Amino acid sequence: MINPNSSGDTPSEASSSRKSVTVTKEMADAGGKYFGETPDPAKTKHYYIAAEPVNWAFAPTGQDLVCGKPFPPDFLARPSSPKMRYVQYADPAFTERILPQERLGIMGPVLRGVTGQYLEITFLNRCKQPLSMHPHGVKYDKDSEGAYYQPSPGLGAAVAPDAKFTYVWYCDEKSGPLPDEPSSKGWLYHSHAGPIEEINDGLFGFIVVTDAARARPDGTPEGIDREMAAAYMIFNENQTKVSVGDGDPDREAPTAAPLDKGPIGGGERFTINGLAYGNLSGLELNEGERVRWYLFGLGSESDLHTSHWHGLRVIESGRRTDTVELLPANMKVADMVAENPGTWLFHCHVAEHMANGMYTALRVHPASHPLASRDPGQAFFGMPQGMQSLRFDTADLSPGDGGAGSTEEIGLSGTLAVPDLYVVAGTQFSIAIGNKTLALAPDKTGLCRVAEATLLVKNAINAGAIQGGKLEFDLTLHGNGWIQELRRQGILAGQTLVADRPLRLDLLVGGAHHVATVLLKLVGR
Repeated sequence: MINPNSSGDTPSEASSSRKSVTVTKEMADAGGKYFGETPDPAKTKHYYIAAEPVNWAFAPTGQDLVCGKPFPPDFLARPSSPKMRYVQYADPAFTERILPQERLGIMGPVLRGVTGQYLEITFLNRCKQPLSMHPHGVKYDKDSEGAYYQPSPGLGAAVAPDAKFTYVWYCDEKSGPLPDEPSSKGWLYHSHAGPIEEINDGLFGFIVVTDAARARPDGTPEGIDREMAAAYMIFNENQTKVSVGDGDPDREAPTAAPLDKGPIGGGERFTINGLAYGNLSGLELNEGERVRWYLFGLGSESDLHTSHWHGLRVIESGRRTDTVELLPANMKVADMVAENPGTWLFHCHVAEHMANGMYTALRVHPASHPLASRDPGQAFFGMPQGMQSLRFDTADLSPGDGGAGSTEEIGLSGTLAVPDLYVVAGTQFSIAIGNKTLALAPDKTGLCRVAEATLLVKNAINAGAIQGGKLEFDLTLHGNGWIQELRRQGILAGQTLVADRPLRLDLLVGGAHHVATVLLKLVGR
């Protein structure tokens, strides 16, 4: 495939007058090569990543969850902002969204490999301006650089709206750690079609490269029980320029008027992983765990940060400390043993940044009451078993006793990945357990009740719509028909659950097929 900009001719103009494009929708996917060759499939991990618009709330609970202080006036004036995010999908058709790990906040999905592996990333631009994916640290050819600049940008430098491009990045030996460094490294990736604004718009994430000689068979670093990540960045809301789209690809959506600068940086959002005032959740450890922290700094000249843990210590660059210095585009690794149970403050120690909400809390669960799950799909980033579009939080079975008035129910609570702004009112939910199926359609309150089931979308607001990309639901399946299906599948024998026989539920919502399995818990007897 010939690079349309390699001849020195003027690049074709894209939907935004600020940028040119190197890949258009009409070109299909012109990537997938590494220095002209197709990488060995046996050594390649494939990802499907889309850039999508989002209305991002910096403090989605509406509260300061750590200090309990009221928000400053400029924050109250604009608690959310139009941004873009990298979103992972499980399928090449980009229909089955992967649930993000909450502790990553606004960051994109973690891409991981061991030295000697290739990473193939099929990128789909669902925004209204040219975008890209540019990695740090790994090896790539010009087409997979993902950065637009003259004289000869590579094919993946600026992917047009609705276009796709497959980047190929190689985790060579030099992308991994040195022998005296920790066994894995974190490398940033971000959009680089424009000079500066796309990171501020939310398009960044990171890659984990583990030394193959110090990796478990699943690719996680030996000697580590859990991974955490923190990206410190001041979002400049006066630079936010997100094309949200209105049907006209040549019209860029206007942004909110610039905020007046207050006494301490009005118009700026002081965040860890894009969240402020204690709203970053999911920082939970177990006593005694060996925890690896991937630490990043991003932003501009004001982004001088000091990552500080209360009650805990880390080893970073051969020193023991509780504070790690970060500058824009810094990437550091720090290891700790979570030896001190309790709830601890985690924050930037720069006074102005603390005053403006650059803090959250982390919890170390005591060994006597550990965090419920040590599932490596959740403990580590980017693991296949953690790439779920449907997750069950509870799964209860009440089979009844056959007597008058006995209740036969399957009660499920869970979370489903959906687009950021999603209307559930009138959307059909097709449920299947084995041979038994049922269709439900919630109303504007998120509720649907029929003879054999009750569905409640718990976070439905604004006439049946939800925001944030996660649909939270309660689903109760009533009646003997569902129980008989469990018996037919060998999950239930009489009134007894068969050990280690999970329930599989298929859920078709708005054209996306979601599948999850869960072990039922017997209740009500």
